[in-house]
Amino acid sequence: MGVIKFENDSFDIVITGGGVPALAGAVIFSKLGLKVLLVARGFGKSVKKDTARKNISYAISPSNIKLFERCGLKEEFFKISEDVSEMHLFEDDSCLKLSSDLSPHGYLAKIVYHDNLYRLLVGATQSLKTFHSIDGSIDDIGYTANGQCRVRVLTGGKKSIRKIQANLLVVADGASSVSRHILKIPWGIKNYCQKAVLANFSSALQPNIARQWFSGDEVIALLPTSKNSVSMVWSQNQLRAERLMREGKSRLRAELSRILGTSIMAQIEINSEMVSTPLSMMTVDKLVSRRIVLLGDSAHTVHPLAGLGLNIGLFDILTLVNEFEKEMQVDRPFDVGSSAILGSYMRARLLKTRAIQSMIDTIKVGFSTGGYAAKFLRTKGMSILQQSDFFKRYIVKFASSIL
Repeated sequence: MGVIKFENDSFDIVITGGGVPALAGAVIFSKLGLKVLLVARGFGKSVKKDTARKNISYAISPSNIKLFERCGLKEEFFKISEDVSEMHLFEDDSCLKLSSDLSPHGYLAKIVYHDNLYRLLVGATQSLKTFHSIDGSIDDIGYTANGQCRVRVLTGGKKSIRKIQANLLVVADGASSVSRHILKIPWGIKNYCQKAVLANFSSALQPNIARQWFSGDEVIALLPTSKNSVSMVWSQNQLRAERLMREGKSRLRAELSRILGTSIMAQIEINSEMVSTPLSMMTVDKLVSRRIVLLGDSAHTVHPLAGLGLNIGLFDILTLVNEFEKEMQVDRPFDVGSSAILGSYMRARLLKTRAIQSMIDTIKVGFSTGGYAAKFLRTKGMSILQQSDFFKRYIVKFASSIL
């Protein structure tokens, strides 16, 4: 393999990864005037190639709307997303209903399809003068003699090498991060022995309502993606999920009817392929190293029952941008990868993300606990909460500010 020399081999920030957090970071960092390089396989082509992601939808928290505003994409984001005006939580005959009337934002969340969000962010990069990209992958990370981060990028089907310097490397290449492995950053995982089965449905249900059912160790969410469609996320035992995937849509309808009932099933019809993904909680020992920061799923994963996975990653980016801007106000040369910035980011995010992970894990375990007493306490608690606007208002406020 030959070494390709090219003119602009030094950047303020190199981002490894091509998912939503990496792209959002690339846009907002470039908007600050920083010279950014995104390193990702098939950048800009993932929507066409990755059919599995077409079934994925995200519930974006009000806390993260500021990120799209900072990217200059708030209006465009609102056009491609659907408001959640109510959230209905079910277990057996108990139901807790949360309303946007209790929220200062006028909505509880915004639901958006992955491919629509991806296209929005890819499109935004096209007009950024300080944004650059390489279709490739990082296979080595080190440092130059003057202390910059140095990465080696394989391109052209691993036939060419590019050596690149950066003041900061942002690792955002997902839960199975290659860069995290190269850096030998310790990480731990709690395997839930579950898979999430994803599918989209046409729907005659009342729109703008997110619905979630708890049934033993299973959680089913139906998220409103438009006035006449919903997206399903069904977390369940791995063996049951694999059987469901093998037996297909007829089995899906039968199993959904068992939990949702015939009245709901009469109003929805599957209109996509089914896909599944394993579920686990992953933590890392540290979020930063010398001129390196981990964010998004490279740094943490959670169970999808609270819809916070992507939200945590997006708020990582907002936090890092805030640290950049605080440092820019200080009367000294700005260094995007300084120990002051990274140390402050670490203090702001490490304990917070671990607390969120622990909370979600506790909820997951709590609703999975069987037995008459546990179920009685849950259903009784939901009934009490349903009668109290004070507690419901607190839940809505807490959920919108948890990040």
